[in-house]
Amino acid sequence: MATSTGTISTSAGPLDVATLVNQLISVESKSRLTPLKNKESSFNTLISAYGSLKNAFTSYQSALKTLTAASFSAQKTTLSNAGTGTNLTTDPFTADTNTDESTKVLAQKLQSAGFTAGQTFNAGDSVAIKVGTNQPTFITLQANATLAGVRDAINAAKAGVTASITTDGSGDHLVLESNTGGTANTIKITANNSLSSLAYDPSSNVSSTVTQIQAPRDASKAAAGKYNIAVNQLAQAVKVSSAGIAPGSTFDNGVLAIKTGNGSTAIIQPKTNSLAGVRDAINASDAGVNASIVNDGTNDHLVLTAKDAGSANTLRVTGTGNFAAFNFDPSGTITTTGVATNQTYSSGSLALQVGSKSFTINPTDLDGSGAIGLNDVMKAINDANTGVTASITNDGSKDHLVLTPSGTDAVKLTGAGDYSDLAGSSMGQLAKAQDAKLTVDGVTVTSTSNKVTNVISGVTLNLSKVTTSADNFSLSINNDTSGLSTAANTFVTAYNTLAKAVANLTKQTPSTTKGQASTGSPLASESSVLALMGQVRNTMLGALGDNGATNLSQIGISFQKDGTLALDATKLTNAANKDFDGITQLFTSATNGVVPKLQKLMDGILGESGVLASKTKGLQDSLKIVTDQQTAANARLQDLKDTYTNQFNRLNVTLATMQSRQSYLTQQLAKLSKSS
Repeated sequence: MATSTGTISTSAGPLDVATLVNQLISVESKSRLTPLKNKESSFNTLISAYGSLKNAFTSYQSALKTLTAASFSAQKTTLSNAGTGTNLTTDPFTADTNTDESTKVLAQKLQSAGFTAGQTFNAGDSVAIKVGTNQPTFITLQANATLAGVRDAINAAKAGVTASITTDGSGDHLVLESNTGGTANTIKITANNSLSSLAYDPSSNVSSTVTQIQAPRDASKAAAGKYNIAVNQLAQAVKVSSAGIAPGSTFDNGVLAIKTGNGSTAIIQPKTNSLAGVRDAINASDAGVNASIVNDGTNDHLVLTAKDAGSANTLRVTGTGNFAAFNFDPSGTITTTGVATNQTYSSGSLALQVGSKSFTINPTDLDGSGAIGLNDVMKAINDANTGVTASITNDGSKDHLVLTPSGTDAVKLTGAGDYSDLAGSSMGQLAKAQDAKLTVDGVTVTSTSNKVTNVISGVTLNLSKVTTSADNFSLSINNDTSGLSTAANTFVTAYNTLAKAVANLTKQTPSTTKGQASTGSPLASESSVLALMGQVRNTMLGALGDNGATNLSQIGISFQKDGTLALDATKLTNAANKDFDGITQLFTSATNGVVPKLQKLMDGILGESGVLASKTKGLQDSLKIVTDQQTAANARLQDLKDTYTNQFNRLNVTLATMQSRQSYLTQQLAKLSKSS
């Protein structure tokens, strides 16, 4: 590369080197660099335009994903009472359709046999995974791999499934779940060599160690019809409250244990000895209850409420020492320590506290036996009208006094002297654990929750009140044509938004001046863009639904002259009234529905190997070539500038020398002329 020696001013020579060099380089730049810059600008414009096009298709894809089977098969419910009951001023229940799991689409899930930890699968071995009607994806191990490596290779291949690993007593299992639900998207696997045990093809006679752990299922909906429903009982969670506890009381000794339903027993370990410390420890545990403190104006009460309703979710609280105040038996009763069947009582006292009321129990020899026995104690309690009923049970060797409260107050029995064994306490039961009970068309149904599912397929009943014998409530489920119209409007609007965006990117604007060419948007000459829109339109026009006889134009959706869609709402409603299910299938059928077909088309267009990605990559590669050419051209121009600068610098020096010599000779000749 030539090295510039800088410019020489006209005082050192007759030439303006800088101006001459810049003029020459400007000419060279226009012929070499300007075309490359124009290409760069053109490629950047196209890349940006394709980015806008991708955004438009992505928005359309997102809109299609909102158009689920449920949105096109919406149903409405109507509740009426044909009975004479007047007690209920509001409906005893509401109904939601197509929200429970029984109507949801399910994807197929497969599980391999168990593999030993660290098992190796050989490099070069392969599997091919085919989902539905898609082409199989071939996955070849590039190196020896564990089961985790096989999982990662499958996920990296984007074969339409998600691979994971579960572990149990038989080893590690590879689990494959289809990324798309429905019976049309089942999985077929072929495999060889060390991977051969992963093969799965239920249509063949070859046995497989791969099992289906979740069958595919298409989305469904509630069956239209009329159902007679009576609510006999609401589900509720058990709720108990302690007797009043003086503020500032401490709990320094004893043990507190809580068990709900069939769960394990939780040992409560308060960090502080206050009632608030007990409450906080219960809430921090996995006891299955929520604890709170309520003050009645004088004393505090610890209130426990089971987190789950239902008769099976009973509550047992066992306390010793200071914590005995929180005892509660699922039966709601208090059972004292066993005593001998001939136990007698001659001295001491017996006190019973029910809520805020205190009673002194004075047993007497009522049976004339000459001594006070446990039977006399029972009669004394029952005669005292305390709101507690006493009875006696025998465990085979000893008798026990059993107290059954009739109300919701906490109960405490305290004995002294001979009566010291007759002691016990129980929190008051504010609400009993119970199931919801209802009848549907005469069939008795129980539910642990007031949210009742799976009784009527596709319907969730939300119970809120109990009906009476004078009521006769019926639930009617009908197809909702207004919901279908809303979904169809969304379908049309989503396409029109895409069509208008593409039109703006591809439009040609004719010139209004004679002789001037028309101007075009960045993608006006890109035939591939028009081809993409052609695929979208053809997909819509080719959709006929499962019956093969219904298309979009027949239900009121048709193309206009400007390429957008129009919806004839009246025509759609009339068609829906005639064949609601057929129209739903036209839009949503996993096999022939227009929405699933468009979703599949969008997946292809927007995929990593799709048209937009390929086109953008090609433009980016071309842009890089042009920028590399610019870099090289700039380097050549700099070399040329250095060469020109050095050449003109030398010429300037030569001319300056010649001028100096000319001046000298002129002076000498002038002197000679004068001397002669």
